[in-house]
Amino acid sequence: MSNLKKLGFCLLLAVSLVYISGCGSQSLRSKQPLTDWQFCEDTSPIGSEITLPETADWFDVTVPHVFRQSGLTDESAGWYRKEITLDAADEGQRFYLFLEGAASAKDIYVNGKPMGAHRGAFTAAVFDLTDAMTFDKPNTLLVRVSHRKQEADDCLSKSCLFYTNGGMYRPAWLIKTAPVHIYPDMASTGVYLTGKNITAEKATLEVKTFLKNAQSTPAKVMLQHVVKDPAGDVCGRMTAEAEIAAGAVMPVTVATDLKSPKLWDIGQPNLYTVSTEVIVDGKAADILTERTGFRTIAMKDGNFMLNGKKLLSHGVCKHHQSEHHWNAMSDEELAEEWDWMLDLGVNTVRLAHYPHRRFEYNIADENGIVVWAETGLAGQRWEKSKKMRQSEKTPTADGERITREMVRQNWNHPSIIFWSSGNETNHDVASRYADVIREEDTSRLITYASAGEIPTDVDFVAGNTYQGWYYEHYTGFAQVPKNAFVSETGSGSWITQHVPQGIQKWVVDHFEPQEYTELFAEYRFQTIFRNNPDAHKMFLWWNMREFYDWKFKKNRNTKGMVTLGGMPKDYYYLYKSFLRSNEPVLHLCGRHFFFRQFAPDNGIKVYSNAKEVELLINGVSQGKKKKGEYIQPNPEHKGPDQKIGIDNVFFWTSPLNKGRNLIEARDDRGKTTTMVIYQDSKIGAPVSADSLVKDLKSSNGNNLAIFIDRPVESQGAFYYEVDGSSDNTFDMLPELVEGAAWIATKRVSDENNKTDLSFKLTKPATVYVMHSTGTFPTMVLRDTDEKIVEQAAALKADLKKAAFNDTGCKGTWRGHDLWLADYGLWSRDCKAGETLTIPGHVLDYVVLIKAD
Repeated sequence: MSNLKKLGFCLLLAVSLVYISGCGSQSLRSKQPLTDWQFCEDTSPIGSEITLPETADWFDVTVPHVFRQSGLTDESAGWYRKEITLDAADEGQRFYLFLEGAASAKDIYVNGKPMGAHRGAFTAAVFDLTDAMTFDKPNTLLVRVSHRKQEADDCLSKSCLFYTNGGMYRPAWLIKTAPVHIYPDMASTGVYLTGKNITAEKATLEVKTFLKNAQSTPAKVMLQHVVKDPAGDVCGRMTAEAEIAAGAVMPVTVATDLKSPKLWDIGQPNLYTVSTEVIVDGKAADILTERTGFRTIAMKDGNFMLNGKKLLSHGVCKHHQSEHHWNAMSDEELAEEWDWMLDLGVNTVRLAHYPHRRFEYNIADENGIVVWAETGLAGQRWEKSKKMRQSEKTPTADGERITREMVRQNWNHPSIIFWSSGNETNHDVASRYADVIREEDTSRLITYASAGEIPTDVDFVAGNTYQGWYYEHYTGFAQVPKNAFVSETGSGSWITQHVPQGIQKWVVDHFEPQEYTELFAEYRFQTIFRNNPDAHKMFLWWNMREFYDWKFKKNRNTKGMVTLGGMPKDYYYLYKSFLRSNEPVLHLCGRHFFFRQFAPDNGIKVYSNAKEVELLINGVSQGKKKKGEYIQPNPEHKGPDQKIGIDNVFFWTSPLNKGRNLIEARDDRGKTTTMVIYQDSKIGAPVSADSLVKDLKSSNGNNLAIFIDRPVESQGAFYYEVDGSSDNTFDMLPELVEGAAWIATKRVSDENNKTDLSFKLTKPATVYVMHSTGTFPTMVLRDTDEKIVEQAAALKADLKKAAFNDTGCKGTWRGHDLWLADYGLWSRDCKAGETLTIPGHVLDYVVLIKAD
C-alpha cells in the first residue's frame, strides 16, 4: 500500500473518530488540529515556581515542534502560546486540549488560570479547558513544556540509549463535545472494545464506554452501539441506559455475540467498526467510531499461537525519529517508514522504547502486522557504567500511571499482541510495571527486552543479543534456547566504511564497515529462515532506521537497515529476499563503495531470491551461480560451522578492469540491475574515448583525483577513502545537479589532502562546486565555524575569478562527523575543449560536472 493510501486510511479514521454533524451548539464532537503556535524559551531559574511569561520574545512555530528547531538544547523549558476564539453558539459545550506527546512535564493555562499538568513524554495527555474559556473574544492558551533534568526525571521519558527531544513534538488538538459526552479516560478514546470467547462460530464483543455528565443536574443517557463487519455491513447492535450524576464520570458496559467472526491475522487485517452514540433527551449528544479485530493469542509449548496457529515472529524494531525533524516527525515521514517495512515483508514490528503515536498502530492494524508495544522504561542498566545518575531505581506513581496510559490509549488495536514492561533496565521496576499491565489487560502477552536481566511476572523474556558485535563470534547466534526469542540484534555499518569481502574487522562506534555487517546478517538470516527456523520463535532486527544516539561518532546508532537520511543499506535487500520469497529481489552490493583500491580485487556480491544469477563485467559474462553455492569465508571459529552455506547470496571473485567497470546482474526470471564501480590504478583511471573529462590532474601526489562517470546520488558518498577518514555524504541533492558526474578525491577538509584540480572538458557542460559554508541547521545546535567560513570565502573568491556564479541554491549535506552542515553551490557553463583549474582549499567541497 502506498504512502498516500495509508495516509488516507489514517486521515479517514481521524475523521470517523470525531464525527461532525453540523456547526454551533448543535454539533456533535469536533477535533481541530492546533498547528500554528508562538513559542519562547522559559528562562526562569531551575527549581523556581512557574510564572507566566509577561514579556517575552515570541516567534512562530509549527507543531509538531522540538526545542532544537528553535536553537534550544533538549534539556530546556519553553512556552507555547495560542489564541483560540470560540463562537457564542458554542457556550455550554466542553473543550479539551489533547496532546499526543510532549517531553516531558506539561503545565496548561487558559487566560492565566492553571488547567492541569502531566508528566511523561510518550503517552498522550488530555486537559479540560472549559471552565476558563470565554466566548466571542480571544482566549490565551499557554502550554509550558519542560525537559529540564529536575522536572523530567523518573517519568519514563529519558534514557541513555537515545535522545528524547524536549518540546511539543507530536500533534495537538482541540476537541469539542456536548456537556454529556464520551469521556477521554486517561487520554484514551473512552471506548474500549474487547473480543471474548472467540470461535469459528461466534465471538463476544464487549464495549465499555466512559461517559461524563458535565451538567449541574443528573442526566439520563441512552447509549447505542452499531457494529459493522470488515465489509461494512451491520452485524450487531447494542443499547444501554444509564443515569449519570451531575459532574460524574461513569463506565457503561454492554456485550453482544457476533456470528462467524472474520479474524484479524497476519496480512489479513479484518477490522470491525463500532459507532458509539450518546443520546440525551432523545437527541444525539456525542458519537465516536472505533475499530478492533478479533484474534486469539496464546503461548503453547514455548510457541506463539495466533488464532490457534504457530507464529514465527520476524521483523524489525523502530524508533520515532528522522534526521531533519528529530522526534517531530510528520504523518508523511511515519507513513514512509511503514512503507519500508511493508516492502521488507515483516510480520512484526517492535515499536521501541516507548509508546508510539496511535497513527502507527493504526497502520499496523490496517496491514495485518503484529506490534510489540513498550513502556518508556529503557536503558537504566547502563547508567552506572556510563557514570550517569541512577534513575528509575524503584517504581514510581508516574511510571505506573504512564504504563496504564499506554495500555488504555492503545487498547483497541488488534495489532498489539505483545506489551513490554521495559528494556535493559532495573528488573524489579520492570516486574512491577508488568504487574500493572496485567492489572489492566490479561488478553495479551507480556514481555521484556533483556540484556541479561530476568524480570518476573512476564509471559516470556526476549533477548537483546549481539554475538559478533559487542562480544563473541557472530556464529554464536545459533545458540538455542538462548536466542529463541530475539527482541533485538544487529551490527553497525556506515556507507563510506569498507573492508575486503570476508574480512572480519570492525571497531564498535569507530569503524563499522558494511561488509562485516553483511557477514553478520547473512549468518543470522540463514539460521532464522533455513537452518533452524522452528527453534527461533522471534527475530527482530535492531533497527529499521538509524537514529540519533551518542554512539557512532557521538551522532547516531548505525545498526539501521535504512540510514537516518532514508536510504536502504545492502542487507535490507537480503532480509527482504528471505521475508518475501515470492517477490523477486535482485540487488548488487557495494554501490557506494564506488572506488576500490583493495588488491587484487574486492569481489562482487549479489543478494537475490532467484534460483540462478549471472554476473557480467563490462558486458562479459563471469558465469552463473546457483542459490546455495555461496559459502561464507571460513570464520575464525572452531566448531561444526567452519563452512557456512548461505542461501540468497551470490559471489564472484572475477577481477575488475582498471578504471571504470559496468557491473550487471541478471537472474533467471529476467530481472536485471547494474552499477558502475571504479578500480584503482597507480597512474589514474584509464579514460575512455567518449569521457566527458580528460587530462584530470591533482597537484597533491598523495591525493589521487578520479572522474567518476556515473550520476551522483542523494545520500551517497563522494570522497573515496573507506578507512574512516572520509565519512562525508550527500543529503538530498538539488535538482540542478541531478544526473551530474563528479571528481572524487580524499577528504579535502584535511589539510594533508589539499590539492589544486585541473581538467579538460570534451563536451559542453556545466561545472558545479558544492562546498561547506561553515554554518549549520539550527537543530544541530552548533555555532558557526569561523575557520570554515574563512576557507569558504577564499574558495568563493577563486571561483568568482574563474567566472563561476553563485546559484543561490542552498541545502545540507553531512560532514565527516555525520552532522548535517549547510552547503553552497556555484556553477559555470563551459564549452567543449575548455580547461578549468579549481584552486585547493581546506574545507569540504566537491566538483560535479553535468553534460549539456
